[in-house]
Amino acid sequence: MKTAVFIGRFQPPHRAHLETIQRALARYNRLVVVLGSALCYPTPKNPFSAEAREAMIRAALREENPELEARLHFVAVPDDFYDDPRWFRSVRAAIEAITGPGAQVVITGYHKDQSSYYLHGFGDWPFEPSGVVSPLSATAVRQRYFDGDEAWKAMVPEAVRHYLEQFAQSPEYTRLQAEWRTIQHYRALEKRYPYPILHVAADATVLAQGQVLLVERAGALSRGAWALPGGYVEPQETLLEAALRELREETGLELAPAWLHATKAFDYPDRSLRGRVISFGHLFDLGPTPPPPVQGRDDAGRAFWLPLDELPQHQARFFEDHYQQIRWFLERKEPLCNPSTPAT
Repeated sequence: MKTAVFIGRFQPPHRAHLETIQRALARYNRLVVVLGSALCYPTPKNPFSAEAREAMIRAALREENPELEARLHFVAVPDDFYDDPRWFRSVRAAIEAITGPGAQVVITGYHKDQSSYYLHGFGDWPFEPSGVVSPLSATAVRQRYFDGDEAWKAMVPEAVRHYLEQFAQSPEYTRLQAEWRTIQHYRALEKRYPYPILHVAADATVLAQGQVLLVERAGALSRGAWALPGGYVEPQETLLEAALRELREETGLELAPAWLHATKAFDYPDRSLRGRVISFGHLFDLGPTPPPPVQGRDDAGRAFWLPLDELPQHQARFFEDHYQQIRWFLERKEPLCNPSTPAT
């Protein structure tokens, strides 16, 4: 049995996606659709859950070729910006859970540009082009959808159109549309400059007795998402000073620089919808010190401590790549000798 794998975000599925799926099912015994960017907090770039995307694709296929659905399978895989090999292993493991080890597997799809590098990253699973070449893109669908331009309706299958029309009546659509408009405003401002603008931010990962300090966002972007305390670096401060200031302003927690354990530049180009934002993460480990009292301030609706063993079950609540930042530090953290300067 020959299995094809079609990888994408499908935010939302459009007509070229459906054509690729139909061609693959006509050509191969089985198709596994990998739903990327799973477990993301809803944003204008990733507005729909993996479950919603699967439902849209299945409904669209049933409308045109219902007999093919029995050979269609789905797996959902989260992003892993800072560990590509692990992402490839996760995709392979999810597919092999369906096919079994040693199955004959090919990767299908369309090599659009440099962002399609993953099509050739599975070693013994070769890439076989789908034969579908289309100017359609989910990005264009979303732009028109949130802009109120009804041209998006011709770009998606009928079943997807029905779903999106219903979603447009929900409070979540209203929130996402407002966020999309805010982002467009930022982008329009940046176009006035003659060169690309790079933004620098600083985030604070604070650990204490097996817990991590988080805030719930109250601003216009990703309202309600969980995040690390942090924000943009001001012109006259160092990265560490910015991290400590943001920590103090958003949670009321004031730490001495001696608590700093590690730093890391989180620079995945598409990590933020605000533009090109490089965030310098700072790990502060309070060791056995009990978690100090905190309170949400500034643009943080609340501040709270989350036990680290509960972290994975809340991945879909996190802002941008903050879940991955925490994970990166935890996987590389060594025991820390308590500094002489305590938290205050």
